[in-house]
Amino acid sequence: MIKTKIYFRLFGFLILIGFTSCEKSVKKFSNEDRYASIFPDYNGLVIPPNIAPLNFYIKESGSKYHVEIYSKNGDKLIIQQKSPKILIPVNAWHKLIKQNAGNKISIDIYCKKEKWIKYKSISDSIASEPIESYLAYRLIGNARAYSYFRKIGLYQRNIENFDESTIFENTAAKHGCLNCHSFWNADPKMLTIHFRAVKPGTLLKRGDKMEYLKTKTKYTMTSFVYPAPAWHPGGNYLAFSLNKANLNSFYKVTKNVVSEWTDYASDIVVYNLKTNTVTTSPKISSKSRENTPAWSPDGKMLYFISAPETKKNDYYNQIWAKYSLLRISYDTATNTWGDVDTVLSSRQTGKSISFPAISPDGRYVLFCMLDHGYFATYDKTSDLYILDLKTNKYHRLDISSSSAESFHDWSQNGRWIVFSSKRLDDIYSFPFIAYFDKNGNTGKPFVLPQKDPLFYGTFLKHFNRPTFVKAKIDLNPRQVRDFIYNTEPKNVIFDSTVDVDALSGATWIAKHKP
Repeated sequence: MIKTKIYFRLFGFLILIGFTSCEKSVKKFSNEDRYASIFPDYNGLVIPPNIAPLNFYIKESGSKYHVEIYSKNGDKLIIQQKSPKILIPVNAWHKLIKQNAGNKISIDIYCKKEKWIKYKSISDSIASEPIESYLAYRLIGNARAYSYFRKIGLYQRNIENFDESTIFENTAAKHGCLNCHSFWNADPKMLTIHFRAVKPGTLLKRGDKMEYLKTKTKYTMTSFVYPAPAWHPGGNYLAFSLNKANLNSFYKVTKNVVSEWTDYASDIVVYNLKTNTVTTSPKISSKSRENTPAWSPDGKMLYFISAPETKKNDYYNQIWAKYSLLRISYDTATNTWGDVDTVLSSRQTGKSISFPAISPDGRYVLFCMLDHGYFATYDKTSDLYILDLKTNKYHRLDISSSSAESFHDWSQNGRWIVFSSKRLDDIYSFPFIAYFDKNGNTGKPFVLPQKDPLFYGTFLKHFNRPTFVKAKIDLNPRQVRDFIYNTEPKNVIFDSTVDVDALSGATWIAKHKP
């Protein structure tokens, strides 16, 4: 009796499979000699072997849609439905791309109108090198002056699926500003976050230990500002800029009113985490405006940008400044500085350089270059460039667009770049990912996949400063809030051995020293 039941159940299951296969098969169709129009554009990509499903929307009319996703190994994924919104099962997708790392993956799209139409097959490549599992970013509204933003939040997203969680929102800090998160080697346990206006300070997390720092000293004119990225490879030093800034609005010919975040003074300092001391040198605290520091992977060189001196009310020279790329050697063991070396001059490029980031192998410098200034977020002239330190040649990356490209970050294996771009609507910055091969070639960039493929058409916030993280950050909003409000900030100490009077005004040591 039991055997009979099992037989009939198995027979019924096999019949069900047969009917399902027949229903999902498209045997009669005509070919359309073009690609189906889809959003986002996921055709011709190089994708990580651990990326979330590339859900998409078919922008073709039809009463029914049929999609087949397949590669060299594994089972074909088949989706047939009335909706043009294609949501790929997460587990089945990961099984397929994991089995086919290094291979091509194809997507066949059919639309049923009076009859079935098959479009040209979409073909992507699955890279062998994975991407970090998480992305941290700030979500911020579309306003020009950051001080007027009502709600700002720092969030983290699992790149392998669609899970997003909140690290902190400024609603828990009376709507004060928070910005400039930075990680040591993409480690979720080693990070800094700045808090402005309300209970100002810098949150420093190292392992399970958290500290809250008051980074303004009597020898420095501002608190720490840009870590871009500022962690020394050894994990015991952080480089920051000190910035006196203006927010200027002006009218560009043939363009609308544009806001420019500019500096009339800026210097660079280095913070020693072990001794809680801040040091600098007259070579990086000069009349010129030094900004956006970044360490070389071996920790021997500190890269930064620099523009000529200006005055507080000299808005013209603040706005139209052109920054060059410089570097200086620094020996952390002896606290000694070398000489400043100009890596790429604005006189040579005719443009302004911003936010340099050195590749993990130390060969390339990735940076923004724009017509003037350094705040690339709102400037359509800002493109991504690469400098080969081996050949000293630079060029515009073809992953750039006619819209503003801004904040960017390297994956730890050096094979992936994430950056903010306004290319979808020229209004909001969204995170894009691109492959970077060992020869310096880039793959076609693609927007971070979302569960709802129409997400970017309705989401009204900027993804600001997307940063790779290896794993989930073990922080939650309540934990951060309670720590900030219940902790008295620790004063950082200025290095008493420094005997300079920085002429820019970002540090004024000589006249304050006893």
